[in-house]
Amino acid sequence: MNTKSFNDILGREIKRIREEKGITQEELASRMNVNAQNISSYERGERCPSLFWMNRLYEALEIDPAKFTDDLYKRLNESPLNPNTDIIKIKPASG
Repeated sequence: MNTKSFNDILGREIKRIREEKGITQEELASRMNVNAQNISSYERGERCPSLFWMNRLYEALEIDPAKFTDDLYKRLNESPLNPNTDIIKIKPASG
C-alpha cells in the first residue's frame, strides 16, 4: 500500500471524527499536548502519528481504538483506486 494513500485516509478520518465532535484543531492539540500544526499535518496526510501519539489521539477524541482501526480499514478498502496507488484488500479473520 502506498504510504501517502494511507496517510491521506488516516488524516481524513481524524478530521471527520474531530469535526463530528465539534473540536477545533487547537483544542485537539491542547488535549494531546502538541501544537496545532501537528494536527493539521496529520489531517492533510503529510505525517502519520506514531503509536504513542495515536494513543493520545484516541484519548483526546474519546474513541475506541479497535473501532477506529476497524473503521479505518473499511475506509481503506472503500477508497477509489488510483492507478498510481495500490490498495490492499483486508480479509476478515476467519474463526
